[in-house]
Amino acid sequence: MSLRRSATLVLAFLFAACAPPPAVPSAAPTATATAQPTAAVTAAPATANPAVTVPTIPAAVAVEIPVKGAALLVLDITTAICTPRPPCVTSVPKIAALIKKARDAKVPVIYSETTTAGASILPEVAPQAGEPSVKSSADKFFNTNLDQLLKDRAVENAVVVGSASNGAVLYTAFGLNLRGYTAVVAVDGISANVDWPTNFVEWQLLNQPGFTNAENKPLDKQHVTLSTTDKITFK
Repeated sequence: MSLRRSATLVLAFLFAACAPPPAVPSAAPTATATAQPTAAVTAAPATANPAVTVPTIPAAVAVEIPVKGAALLVLDITTAICTPRPPCVTSVPKIAALIKKARDAKVPVIYSETTTAGASILPEVAPQAGEPSVKSSADKFFNTNLDQLLKDRAVENAVVVGSASNGAVLYTAFGLNLRGYTAVVAVDGISANVDWPTNFVEWQLLNQPGFTNAENKPLDKQHVTLSTTDKITFK
């Protein structure tokens, strides 16, 4: 090897040895999630629920109603309202017996229906010739001549049966009291889709604000009395 080539190799080695090392690419900075302070969750203070006491409903009482000034209201015992409700279907024979009792005593019977198209009063309790019927929503006085029908017959005491207890019965009984009539509700002749609304209505009927008969006194004037179909007589 010539002296010149040897010198060239030495210089190349020295240059490589003295050159700075290549830059090493740095890793991308890693984002560090910073925990955000969370708001403290405060639980709502526990509230002790007092035991709910179901009020006592007085027992149904026997009622003797003077024929003069009496009427029987049969509310919404129809294919639309009664037929789909087993408690209502069960009540129909008792309602039919009370209707017979009223007719035998010459007590006027007045019916109501809803505005449901195609519905009809059940044949077991259907009106006879001359027995009127009104059509309305829950309050059978609303947009009907029910008040006039009662006045024309000099009614003072109206017996009420029908369905639904928490609809037509409740609102019409209140409407009777509001207009100065005394109401007798036969509790075995009223119904809803299940039993508990009827239980509530029995209490409510005796405790209507301004028309309270909490002790269920028979024929308490302009209030409601709770009775049953077999305990109602017309004299």
